[in-house]
Amino acid sequence: MTKKIWESVDEVHNHAKKAVNKRVRDLVKKETLFKYYNNKQNKGWVGNSIESDWFNIPNNSRKEADIPYLDLDIKVTPIRLTKNGWSAKERLTLNIFDFSDEYTRKFENASFFEKSTFIELLYYEYKKNLDSPDFLIKAANLLNLRELPKEDLLIIEQDWNIIIQKIKEGNADKLSDSLTKYLGATTKGAKTERNFTKQPFSENRAHRRAFTLKGAYMSTLAKKFMSVTKKEEKVIKDIDELKDYSFEDIILKKYQPYIGQSKKDLASMFNITIPKDNDKNSSAKLARKMLNLNGKIESTEEFKKAGIAVKILTIESKNKRTTENIKIIIPGQSSIEPEEIIIQEWDHSSLREYLSSYKFLLVIFENINDNTIFKGVKFWNISGSELDIDVKDTWEKTKDIIANGVELRYSRLSKATKSGKLYRVYNNLPGVKSTDILHVRSSAKLSYYHNDSTNTMKLPRKSQWINKPLKTDWEIGTKPVTLPKNELQEYYMTKQSWWFNSDYMYEQVKEFFE
Repeated sequence: MTKKIWESVDEVHNHAKKAVNKRVRDLVKKETLFKYYNNKQNKGWVGNSIESDWFNIPNNSRKEADIPYLDLDIKVTPIRLTKNGWSAKERLTLNIFDFSDEYTRKFENASFFEKSTFIELLYYEYKKNLDSPDFLIKAANLLNLRELPKEDLLIIEQDWNIIIQKIKEGNADKLSDSLTKYLGATTKGAKTERNFTKQPFSENRAHRRAFTLKGAYMSTLAKKFMSVTKKEEKVIKDIDELKDYSFEDIILKKYQPYIGQSKKDLASMFNITIPKDNDKNSSAKLARKMLNLNGKIESTEEFKKAGIAVKILTIESKNKRTTENIKIIIPGQSSIEPEEIIIQEWDHSSLREYLSSYKFLLVIFENINDNTIFKGVKFWNISGSELDIDVKDTWEKTKDIIANGVELRYSRLSKATKSGKLYRVYNNLPGVKSTDILHVRSSAKLSYYHNDSTNTMKLPRKSQWINKPLKTDWEIGTKPVTLPKNELQEYYMTKQSWWFNSDYMYEQVKEFFE
């Protein structure tokens, strides 16, 4: 390959724009396509191929930029169209860094800045069940890391300092993407000895890591670059606060004046109506009013960029548990996706990706007699050991059960449900009694076992029915006429989701009560 000498950043950018609306196969050589079809599992094929064939830059693992004399890197990254607009499919890798070098630097010359100032960012649309060569390039944008919004750079600096502090504490082996908001320190390569390296303040070897822009932050960039941005509400009105306080401290400070007040008093203060069943929705409204917000906390600019999910916890301190289990909502998924989970490996699963990169803001209330008291808030993330031991075990059991066919057991009820149904179907997926941290349970409003896009999920393997009757049991006249005659089918079951166990979630906030 003859390496092209690019005259300017603009020349590279203009060439990148010529790729827009072309398929990947239109940008690469025939022999490159041949290599793809010989090894479809090559995850980096799209980016490497476009870099080498479209930009004439030989694939490399140099520490410097792809085009060093222009201080420019080429990045090719997938996006997908969801019901909420364009979303990044993955985080963006900036550079692999050296623990022994990085802690000696100042933020202004962090290694990801030093590697390249400019990133030519090509977006291609990822579509499930479509071969990589047929993916379409949707946009080409020039990104200057040093010219990101001021408030973003302040939070990225806070993230970098968190990572550096971990290294200085001798805990580089305990780094996790969920510790930070926009900038991640993400593991590179499988957990094999060759991917572990020395750290300067501990004898423990640490998994080598790369600086990345996290998935949630990349999604906000995708929306911006795809010209579908709308002005989002902000939690932090004065960005200069970020010079003196961490993002988390600013949020905690805003909630401080309301700690110890009853939900009734807060509702009166903010003109919020609490229904008789004292629902979580009214608690969520109070949580955002305490931050002086009109919309949902998770919809604010900072929370969306940082990938912070908000969970309302109402505690029964006598029982040492939350009043209910906490559903895990993975962006872009309405439930567990059976056809996906059976082809995934744990390290690259959507559940691990979410729990390893997202942080949670826990808004905590306590039921005391007839009163509900606001106890405070806490930023929390699951620990790496819990994730890669207990949660992994539950995920692998779920995968194995789905791959071998879910067991569905029909059981007749002695008393009808509110809808008139006289039966219940049990499954053998990991339930709350068999797990310590999270379990699998229904997430649909209606329990169905036929093709219903709202309430059921398709199974990749035939389920194993036990005690399946020829005709289901209903009170006379109550069976919905919309149900098919064959109501209990073999390739569908009620949608299932991941849920945190209530007693486990109590353990995460017990310092508020003990």
